Amino acid sequence: MLSVAVPKNVQLAMANGFLQFTGPEGTLIKKTSSTIKVAYYDSRLYVLNGGYRTNFFLSLFRGYLIGVSKGYRRKLRLAGVGFRASVNVDQLVLKIGFSHEVIYAIPKDVVIQCSKVKGTVIIIRGKERQRVNQVASEIRALRQPDFYKGKGIHYDGEVIKLKKGKREGA
Repeated sequence: MLSVAVPKNVQLAMANGFLQFTGPEGTLIKKTSSTIKVAYYDSRLYVLNGGYRTNFFLSLFRGYLIGVSKGYRRKLRLAGVGFRASVNVDQLVLKIGFSHEVIYAIPKDVVIQCSKVKGTVIIIRGKERQRVNQVASEIRALRQPDFYKGKGIHYDGEVIKLKKGKREGA
């Protein structure tokens, strides 16, 4: 029987095979598998009869608890001359070296912010880690880093090893 601590600022409700996590960042409602039993007692969430998947479900529930209490975030950096980003209502407008602006529709379950100084940092926040990383990956795919000049959209802290050009020799 494994358990995870439920933070004080999170409320947990169980009914008809659904778990509802409510915290400062919002609410997540998730269906539990019919193969496991979940119990909530003394500010701990217990996973019973999960078999070999007990750790998997425990990890999932821990992620949901972190998501509704603190939330997840991911930073992207724009590297290139004239590369900028701005948010207009429900759209992310990117100037990333094309002849036109690239517009990305912001999903309802995430929040996107841009730095106010030059618009070269994009911050993606949300309740679910998988969704935040998926949106970050979709935005990065619009202009992946160039391995010769280093221009493009980078994850924060990502190190791009630049290749030598043809003229620099072998």
